[in-house]
Parts: sequence; C-alpha cells; structure tokens
Amino acid sequence: MNKTKTIAIALVGLAIFTGVIIWLGAGHILHAIVKVGWLGLAEIVAWQLFVFIILGVAWWTVTPKASLPTVVWGRLVREGGETCLPFSEVGGLIFGARAVMLSGLDFTTAAASSIVDVSTEAMGMVPFVLIGLLLLMARKPGSSLLIPMIGVIALLVAGAVALYLLRAKLAGLLRNQLPRMVKKWVKDAPDQAEALEHKIEDLYSRTPRIAAGAFVHFVAWCGGGGNVWIAYHLLGAHPSIIDALAIESILSGVLAVAFLIPAGIGVQELTYVGVGKLFGIPGHISLALSLVRRARDIIIGAPSLLIWQAREAKQLKKD
Repeated sequence: MNKTKTIAIALVGLAIFTGVIIWLGAGHILHAIVKVGWLGLAEIVAWQLFVFIILGVAWWTVTPKASLPTVVWGRLVREGGETCLPFSEVGGLIFGARAVMLSGLDFTTAAASSIVDVSTEAMGMVPFVLIGLLLLMARKPGSSLLIPMIGVIALLVAGAVALYLLRAKLAGLLRNQLPRMVKKWVKDAPDQAEALEHKIEDLYSRTPRIAAGAFVHFVAWCGGGGNVWIAYHLLGAHPSIIDALAIESILSGVLAVAFLIPAGIGVQELTYVGVGKLFGIPGHISLALSLVRRARDIIIGAPSLLIWQAREAKQLKKD
C-alpha cells in the first residue's frame, strides 16, 4: 500500500475519532482524563513497562544469542515506531531490529528473530481473543458482537496458521525485500540475504521455543487486560478483572484485523466505546481510556525513539 492510501485511511479513522468525541461530549471526556491525574498516569505507564519486560522475555525465548535487556530495549523501540510514527515507510519492526543491533546482535539474528517474534505474538493473540469471545458469550449471550468476533477469530487463526505453514516462503520473500529496506543501516545487508533466509528457517524449526514464545506472548496479552482494569478504575468505572480482559481481548482482535489503519486511529476509540457499553461502562469513560492509552504509548515510545536516535548518531560518529 502506498503512502497516499495509508494517509487516506488514517484520515477516515481520524474522522471517526473526531465524531466519537463530539457525540460523547468533549467536556465529559476531559473531566474523566483529569480525574486520572499524573500519579494515575504514572501507574498506568509503570504497569505497561512491566508488560514490556514480558514481551522482551517472549522475544528472548526465540533468540538464544540475545540478552534479555537487549531485546526488552528493542521491543520498546519497536513499539515506539508503531505508535509514534504510524506513517513511517520502514516501521517499528525494523527500528526494533536496528536497536538490538546497536547493542551487539548481528543483522541476521536481529532481523530473523524480530520476524519470528511477530509470528509468535500473533499465535499468542489467538487464545487471548478466543477467551474474550467466550467471556462475551457467558456475560452477554445475545450480543450482536458475537458473530463479528467469531469472524475475527477465524481470520486470526487462519493468519497464524498461514504464517507458520508458509514460513519457508515467507523467509524467501523477506530474503529479497528486507535487505533493501535496511541497507542504509547495514551496507552489506544484500550480501547477507541468503544467511537471513536460513536464519529465519532455523528459528522457526525450533518448535519448543516457538511454543514457549507464543505462551509468553499470551501472558503479555493478558497483562494488557490488567492495564485496562487499572485505567478504568482510575477513571471511575469499576469493571471486574474478567470484564477488563474481555474488553481488551476484543479490542486486540479488532485492531489486528484493522491493521491497515495507522495506529488504529478511530477504530480503537469506537471499539472501546462500543464494547465498554456492553459491560455497563459509560461511553465517555471508555473514550477517555483510549486517550489515556495513547498518552501512555507516547510517554513510553517517544523517549525510546529519541534515545535510539541518539545512539544512532553516536554510531555514525564512530563510523
């Protein structure tokens, strides 16, 4: 997809986002956000940093050569690229791989493990979203969301299975495309294309590590539900931890399917509002939650990107 289409899709999402704010009332939303306060926001950020450690463990599980601090740092940079620079032509995945390279990981291991980690993250999402569907069926058996959510899960399962079964073809495709995308950082990347393909195949062949990585990612997805529970309580709503898990799992599934919309602009807000209402949470509080989540992502992502760029500048001086 070219940049013009990406921006057009983002503008549609932004229009939805603006419409939801107008519909629910900006004053109510602002009041809810103020209620969280700086200490509350710090609590939300701290919990998310804990989740990032779990995400780092998941990446480290499929990357034997890496140290845990290195991949936790790489994950922070990856997420920063995805949330703070949604229009980037390169993307958070490559940012994160480059960050771990600056910490000593070689190009083929950094790139291949990043790709495999994304695959195990998708695998870990499937049971998380399935749990959300089961909770929705138990709590709201007549919900109009049940059929769409079954469709979402079917797409996620198909995608996860395809990623695993077609891993050899994926490795071949990335062998041709990825080195071109990173050659400004890794001058000999095109010469390492074959080694990259073999590395991807090697990491995918370690089935126990793949399964362990997917499980750790599942735990991290559940950790995201904990963040929703904390944020809702700070905003004045009081869903149970089970309800918070259901809300977050449904959102995760919807965002995965709507991946073409940069940063899920509009989709995230609309989903939080719609699903939150099913669990008795006022729309303006759910929208405030979405905005607090975006603030959290910027607070974590922006400094991570700035530190990474400072390290890039330092590396350039050395070269």
